Amino acid sequence: MIAPAHRAAARRAGADRAGADGHGADGDGATDLVGRLSAYSALPGAERLLEAESLSALHGRGIVPRRLRVKPGASVLVGHCGVREDVADVPGGGGIAVAGWTLLTASRDKRDGVLRRAARSGAPVHEHLAAAGTFLLSGGLEADPRIGRSVHRLLRREGGVGGADLQVLSYNPVRHAVIVLPGGGDVLRVAARPLDRLLHLAQQWRELGVPTLPLHPTRDRSVVRCAHWGAGDLSSRAPSAGEPTPASSGTAAAAAGATGAAIARLHAAPADGSLPTARLGPRLPATLAELEALLPHRALAIAQLAGELAARLPERPATGLLHGDLSPDQVLVDSPGGEPRIRIIDLDRSGTGPLGADLGSWLAACLTGRDEHVGAALLEGYVAGGGDLPARDELAAWTARALLATALDPVRRFLPRAGEAVEERLDLAAAVLADPALLPAPGGAGPVPVPMTSRDAVPAGPTSVPGPPMSADIPALVHDGAETWHVERAWPDDGRGRPLELRGPGAEGEALRGARMDALTGQVTLHAPGEDPRLPGLARTLAAHPGARIVSLRPGKRAVVRIDEGGRPVRFVKIVRPGRASRLLDAIERAHAFDGPFRTPEVLAADGDTVTFAALAGTTLHEPLPLRDGTWRRAWRDVLEAWADSCARAGAAPPDAPVHGPEAEAEVLRQWRDRAADVDPGGAEGRERAVEEALRSLASVPAPDHPALLHRDLHDKQILHLTGERPGLLDVDTACWGDAALDLGNLRAHARWRELQKLWSADHAAELRALIDETARSSSISPDALAAYESSTLARLTCVYALRPRWRASARALTVEGVAG
Repeated sequence: MIAPAHRAAARRAGADRAGADGHGADGDGATDLVGRLSAYSALPGAERLLEAESLSALHGRGIVPRRLRVKPGASVLVGHCGVREDVADVPGGGGIAVAGWTLLTASRDKRDGVLRRAARSGAPVHEHLAAAGTFLLSGGLEADPRIGRSVHRLLRREGGVGGADLQVLSYNPVRHAVIVLPGGGDVLRVAARPLDRLLHLAQQWRELGVPTLPLHPTRDRSVVRCAHWGAGDLSSRAPSAGEPTPASSGTAAAAAGATGAAIARLHAAPADGSLPTARLGPRLPATLAELEALLPHRALAIAQLAGELAARLPERPATGLLHGDLSPDQVLVDSPGGEPRIRIIDLDRSGTGPLGADLGSWLAACLTGRDEHVGAALLEGYVAGGGDLPARDELAAWTARALLATALDPVRRFLPRAGEAVEERLDLAAAVLADPALLPAPGGAGPVPVPMTSRDAVPAGPTSVPGPPMSADIPALVHDGAETWHVERAWPDDGRGRPLELRGPGAEGEALRGARMDALTGQVTLHAPGEDPRLPGLARTLAAHPGARIVSLRPGKRAVVRIDEGGRPVRFVKIVRPGRASRLLDAIERAHAFDGPFRTPEVLAADGDTVTFAALAGTTLHEPLPLRDGTWRRAWRDVLEAWADSCARAGAAPPDAPVHGPEAEAEVLRQWRDRAADVDPGGAEGRERAVEEALRSLASVPAPDHPALLHRDLHDKQILHLTGERPGLLDVDTACWGDAALDLGNLRAHARWRELQKLWSADHAAELRALIDETARSSSISPDALAAYESSTLARLTCVYALRPRWRASARALTVEGVAG
């Protein structure tokens, strides 16, 4: 099972952040997927079709949604089946009687056409109450707006066969249905258009000796017939829990190898002028625009990924006859005791086109299905069959293209945790483009493992896993046996390897785990779940509170655990290295002036390596609030007034207090520049320019005459909003004395960064910047000092996020922002 990529836990109520280490933490920008889909559809009432519960309520019976198609402003169409024990695991929904569709449309003409066609055949269509300006219809397969007529004819030809007798293997409303006739001997494919092209291609394949099923025409040009064959497809041969996975299955690998040899034969076929062009869609997948609309927090990264893909796809690729949608589920397998036999099916997209598209499509499916050995076996069979593999970079480009083209499939097919699966495919596309060595290779399952040592090993059993050979780059994914972990955050090498915070399998993708990566070899050593050898308080806290969960983890330095024990109030435990808790308490005492203007977490208990805090109510201002009614402006105005009030309440700095002025800030920036020097070499030049520009600006700022109390890491994730209450402030343990311009410059820089990340709109960011500028003027803060600290923060963020694979491209763009700003 592929690990989720969706960071649902990062966008929780502010209580989940109380006491957490928010310094440089990534925001996932994730909101409710149903809400986003509904907004994207631009049709009132669309949310009723997007979840099984509301769809079942609409129909008055249990419904399992299977297929989704959204045309913004025009229609939402869902294919579904009924809930029946004997068909619960059948993709199409079992018998015709339980297969159906529901359509929300803004077109009266479309509504009238559906009703008119159904009336001619006598198939029932139900019209439901709908919001003004829309029409809501539903019906069974026989009433399908495009293929219902053919299904109706089929039922008549079969002499009154009932819905329970015809089994539906696959149903995609207004596109196609695959139906098994009684007795299981024949299979019919019913389509919305004539299938002459498919019949011609199937004949060509068979004449070339490529194993596929013979297709036979029927009296209806939109229906073809073939024999039922095999024991299932290659993807369905996944064993149950506890058995070997498909990747280790000899039958699956042998079948994949046979498929590779067959595809090599297909690709080597001489050009035939009678063959149509493959239906691959545009060079850059059309899904990109929809992805940007549904994932606004990743819009910039998606655009940059598209640009990288456009540059990497070959202008003049090798062409020939190809399948067009090759994947393990397109290969039927039968192994009655000897070598498996195969048949390649679903030739709808077949035709002439770039040969690399077939290989990339197969590898993409294997990566998302965690069947790397099946991917490698196909490539091995392809080479053995005389096929010429594309160069590694080109193969990576075709794989990334296929990942992007199918990125929305989890949403369109109502798969569990669809949002996470979509983001995972984006991460995989970025990873294979950045490092083609991650792809499976002939003769193996992927990159050659690097010899491991377990420098931070503990008796509970940390696991060493391979990273990129001889590379200092930080991977986006880390594999640990059957599990895949996403690199959520990373930090510079502290002498024990680069600390990694990994997010992986667990409820809603919440599981966090620590790891270390050798900066020279790429070797990654995973800590045992819930343990860190330098933070013994972590395992102790989790053992004392079953059900507690880690919400933040910086290996070797700090962790935050959320404890929710039913009737007791929620609390958070910040864990540091033994003997370091007193430093936290000293810093909190130093920041006491913040308590009053702000709400701050109450300290409930402390020992040598833990401090327990009460939870604060509210949500972080990382979540953009409404603009039009003034909520966003009022929230930030209250924050900035509380900040100014805290500075005034704190009074003068003690005579012996260290002061964090422009020189100290410049030293922090130089340290981050050095820490990021050996990662992301492609962005090094831009980072250097941004850092040098910031250092020049800081050099012109005088030391503060009257040091103020600073938070020193003031940004949106540190602030909680609760209507009618004072703003909440987190992580005051970074507080110190210094230049007041630093806090406002840091906050101003984060506003620009959130806009660049597409987490905030330009108007949200501009509103906050204007309020910051007003506060700076009223506090007599020099505009030059404010600009210098903002420039320094922007340059530092380019270094911090260079270590985080997900945001690396955005960090490169920020180098331009920082210098241009």
